[in-house]
Amino acid sequence: MRRKKQNSDAETETTGVPSNYMDILKPTLTEKKVQFNLYIPWSITPKGYAKLHEKLTSPCIPHSDGKADSMARRVYRQIFHDCTNSSNGFTPSSKSETTYASPTEMRNLKISQYEIISAKMVEAKRLYEDVDFPANNNSIGDLQQVLGKLEWKRPKDINPYAAFCTKSYSRFDVDQGALGDCWFSAVMATITKYPALMNNIIPSNQTFRGSLYTGAFVFNFWRFGEWVEVVVDDRLPVLKGTCNLVFMHSTDNNEFWSCLLEKAYAKLCGSYAHLTGGFQSEAMEDFTGGICTTIILNQKERPLNLFKMMEHYTKTCCILGADVGGDKNKRREKMGLIGSHAYSVTGVGKVNYLGKEVPLVRCRNPWGEKHEWKGSWSDNSPEWKNVKSKDKKALQYKSKEDGEFWISFDDFEKNFSLLEICHFGYSSLDYRDEIDKKKRCEEICFAGEWVANVNAGGSFNYPESFCTNPQYLFTIGTDHSGKVTKTHIIVGVMQEYRRLLYGGDYLAIGFSIYEVSELQNTCLTAEELLCRKPLLTSDYIPRREVTLDADLFPGTFIIIPSTYNPNQEARFICRVFSTVKMKQLELDEENLYEGFPKSTAEALQNIMLKELTSLELNFKQLCNPITETINSRILGTILDQYNFRDYINGFTEFPSNLCSSLISSASTNLTGHIDLEEFLYLMTDLMGWMYAFNKHDDRKGCVSSFKFRDLLKSAGYSVSNRVLYTLVHRYVDHKLGHVSCESYLHCMAHLKHAFDVMSYHPKNDKGILKFNREDYLRLSLST
Repeated sequence: MRRKKQNSDAETETTGVPSNYMDILKPTLTEKKVQFNLYIPWSITPKGYAKLHEKLTSPCIPHSDGKADSMARRVYRQIFHDCTNSSNGFTPSSKSETTYASPTEMRNLKISQYEIISAKMVEAKRLYEDVDFPANNNSIGDLQQVLGKLEWKRPKDINPYAAFCTKSYSRFDVDQGALGDCWFSAVMATITKYPALMNNIIPSNQTFRGSLYTGAFVFNFWRFGEWVEVVVDDRLPVLKGTCNLVFMHSTDNNEFWSCLLEKAYAKLCGSYAHLTGGFQSEAMEDFTGGICTTIILNQKERPLNLFKMMEHYTKTCCILGADVGGDKNKRREKMGLIGSHAYSVTGVGKVNYLGKEVPLVRCRNPWGEKHEWKGSWSDNSPEWKNVKSKDKKALQYKSKEDGEFWISFDDFEKNFSLLEICHFGYSSLDYRDEIDKKKRCEEICFAGEWVANVNAGGSFNYPESFCTNPQYLFTIGTDHSGKVTKTHIIVGVMQEYRRLLYGGDYLAIGFSIYEVSELQNTCLTAEELLCRKPLLTSDYIPRREVTLDADLFPGTFIIIPSTYNPNQEARFICRVFSTVKMKQLELDEENLYEGFPKSTAEALQNIMLKELTSLELNFKQLCNPITETINSRILGTILDQYNFRDYINGFTEFPSNLCSSLISSASTNLTGHIDLEEFLYLMTDLMGWMYAFNKHDDRKGCVSSFKFRDLLKSAGYSVSNRVLYTLVHRYVDHKLGHVSCESYLHCMAHLKHAFDVMSYHPKNDKGILKFNREDYLRLSLST
């Protein structure tokens, strides 16, 4: 495939990585869903883009036995596949003539592992066995109560009439088994009501019959910005010597979709044991791609208008769940409610009872059957005898031991501890999809990364580094009527799944929101943040996602997400949901050389005026008498005559490699020598750089990495976030979190050379630099 580049004059074919390769990092917003892959490095390069392309177009395909090559074997095959015989032996083939897909095309390059596996199983005439989630105790995890008591069977061995789904998905298909995943089961039961959501999660045409049956089943979950495919085999844990499923099951013994979905989610999380204990909000987001808010229901913290809010939520595009606290309460248990347990909230309503309007909440226990509320307004309670039939019908009231029940709002507030609400956005539904004629929220999202010594600045308790955190600007517009009224927004910052990736706990994360001028287009500085009070600040909590909702007038705002402590690394996404359209911008610096600031320039002028004569004299005494130039060795001799240790604590000398870098930065034609004019310009720069360093020095001969950007600005250079990222990784001592004077001067020499190349190198009519291979190699290798 060749990509064609359009311009106003003609069509030209191009090869190599597309010039807009960085667009792969942007969220994909189409008429369908928004998605982005946060596991693509924020600092991606053309080479990294090419590697990603190859990974997507050449996936790891399992053999017929279900096993895939090891990483070492795949790399070995790739190396020698990319080599061609030549008279000089093996020579890697050139990548320069390869044509790579555009970012838009790349997003559509996802290859279904399920389709590959199914085709392999049909070819091999065998049933799939998942080696990544095997039928053994590794997949069960640390569940002592069942280890040694189970075996694995396929559905057709459990029930000869096994079906994936017998009729349609229903909340009564979900019964929790011997696993403490009521939070997961409750959410599963809730979403069965919405076909648009179920179609996202469960692809069609999955069966135990005919040629389509291969023993492999596939489910989709929203994880950290994108929908991911999870493939499992259909071997399920049952009690030894029986056909009784140990974990989730359906009330219909012929139906197996719910237990296979639970198995896929267990694989996603690492094991069945990892599903023990959790918040409904996590499963809600993984099933929908929505954003969750929570309301604490104790008397001090619950809103006074809570029932009105719940009525509003049931009329908007969201789902609800409620949790009962873990404290021991015999009265509550006697009334049928279970401590430390999650329930679906399936409806709210009001009934006229003895001349009074009574607010009610409908809940469902994922355990099903007889585990229901037994108090007022429960099934067959005397209160229903005084309710008209039409009112019962409006509430869809029925008396059945299925785990679902009505409870008065007063009893709901007293007995439940937490209400969780998941709002649907661009990741949840296609543009034209609706839930009960309700449309999804408007959404903006940012993908980011906290990197130690670069932008992991910690909370506002660390004023020196807080400003280095990523900063995102968004603008709230007016509603469709054009009226200036408050808009309800929900803001969330989600961190990557540390438990599965690293085996560690979540970091304490949070965010602050500042209102700014509509003309704001740069990051807020440390000085500006000290003078401003945040409009909103979340709590800092060690959870997967921290959210906050508020009502705001139209305006422009900056979100600063952060970890609580500095230098804690993690990837994250920041999302804002609203009922009105919003605009967004990731704030960044331009790559510019603006010259020394006025204060530095004035001080530098005085220094150079004093040193000018001696500098010229030293140069003429030591230079080559024929060429009238000096090399790096002579430069070192001259610099040693100046006592720079008086400027910088701990700085003793200019090593030879630093002198070579300084010569390269000043040499006009890359000869390795400089003349008197170039020498004087170099010394002016060097004195200015040293002056700037001394200004930011902590009197230990080094500068904090969080001040590195300010240090560069004092030397006249403004760099973007990604360029700063590169500079920090190369020149900062990561263990100590600071840059030494020597490393800083190396950085300045390389930075000056790079900006000189950008200034003088040939460009096209759009200002884009034009390089041939010769120029590029000479210029990039010279420093």
